[in-house]
Amino acid sequence: MRPTVLTVAGSDSSGGAGIQADLKAIAACGGHGASVITALTAQNTTGVRAAEPVSAAMVRAQLDAVLDDLDVRAVKTGMLATAELVATVAERLAARRPPSLVCDPVMVAKSGDALLAPDAVDAVRERMLPLATLLTPNTEEAEALAGRPVRTLQEAAEAGRALRARGAAAVLVKGGHLSTPGADDVLVTAEGVRVFEGERLDARHTHGTGCTYAAAIATFLAFGHPLPEAVGRAKRFLTEAIRHGLAVGRGIGPTDPFWDRGRPARVGVERVGRLHVLSHAGDGLALVAAEEGADVVQVRDKGASTTAQRVAAAREALAAARPRGVRVVVNDRVDVAAEAGADGVHLGRHDLTPETARRILGEHALVGGTANSLEEAVAWVGRPVDYLGVGPVFGTETKADPAPALGLPALAAIVRAVHPLPVIAIGNVTPERVGEILAAGAHGVAVSGAVARAADPRAAVRALRRAVEAGRSLHA
Repeated sequence: MRPTVLTVAGSDSSGGAGIQADLKAIAACGGHGASVITALTAQNTTGVRAAEPVSAAMVRAQLDAVLDDLDVRAVKTGMLATAELVATVAERLAARRPPSLVCDPVMVAKSGDALLAPDAVDAVRERMLPLATLLTPNTEEAEALAGRPVRTLQEAAEAGRALRARGAAAVLVKGGHLSTPGADDVLVTAEGVRVFEGERLDARHTHGTGCTYAAAIATFLAFGHPLPEAVGRAKRFLTEAIRHGLAVGRGIGPTDPFWDRGRPARVGVERVGRLHVLSHAGDGLALVAAEEGADVVQVRDKGASTTAQRVAAAREALAAARPRGVRVVVNDRVDVAAEAGADGVHLGRHDLTPETARRILGEHALVGGTANSLEEAVAWVGRPVDYLGVGPVFGTETKADPAPALGLPALAAIVRAVHPLPVIAIGNVTPERVGEILAAGAHGVAVSGAVARAADPRAAVRALRRAVEAGRSLHA
């Protein structure tokens, strides 16, 4: 079910920041957005031409109307404009106590125009900070609220501690203007300080960056993710939204929260397939799998084969699978997939990035990632992968140094954490275990030994196919 996230902010007539950016980010991250408008602005990509606060009575009425009816799981505040509106919003939120409150202390627009009255800064510090689950100032806002310079990671951490001392439960000092090589953000909580490293992009179209970031964090909190995880997911999401900023207007265009959906369609979730069979060079399993019901053949080679031999193995699998409508992906090697003309690639932790794989193989390639833990799984969220291979679920005998078995509860936790990214479970999968794997929420299974070591590989694939279809019917 989509959680409801409420944004309390100003309206941007150009659609790049404020309420408009928030609602787009909430929707892109899977939430349902509700809104309370605090101010009207006449602005475009070149600047703010006029701004007019909404009356305190109307802001109060909007808040009560939403909170009286909707099950709001998180609130994000942005432009509050005046001290009176800060007090009004703080009073109503203190009375209602939403589960999470992300306070983005918007003071200045990207164009440099002021969006918060000078006397309202004290109101934000005194009224909003004690309510905030998370405060998300940029460096200039952190300096204004903490009364100290913020130019380095250490100073950002010190400012975060000072703002926590004023009442905020946690503070995320955004590092776009810090003197660091990357765009690194500093999260200060009761547990300590954590730096979220980020890529510093040479991007012009960054209007609405702070709004998008805070709204994404609020949405992930609404889904129930712990704060550090919500921040990490939102940062990866924001990085891609900035990377694909929209060149609209004559000034600074907006970030694109729908960067993934707005690009040419890749593969649909059904093309990810529910039964993946692993094949090695010369084992003949690609043809068996394709004829007996596999959706995807993964060509694996963990030996010392040359690139030419790997390409030949991939082409052999393609010759068997493609006429039967079965996709072929190459494990690990993007170069082999590209040269062989495979349908995609399955990437491990130490392989090329999915962004690089997309650039090489194209938007319609099937790209998967590997995860052996919840932390590794979450790290793929927001990146251009079509599915996640998770395991070993029950342990495996097909690897010399396998990761520890996850078990079904951990698999279910990963499925929830990465939703809606499809999860393909692997690791000692048998037909008898398929049902409970799908019941845990996995989209499908990938098998190796259950087919390769079977006395009758064809019968093994058919049994797995029947189990997948039966489990899919029960848990659809």
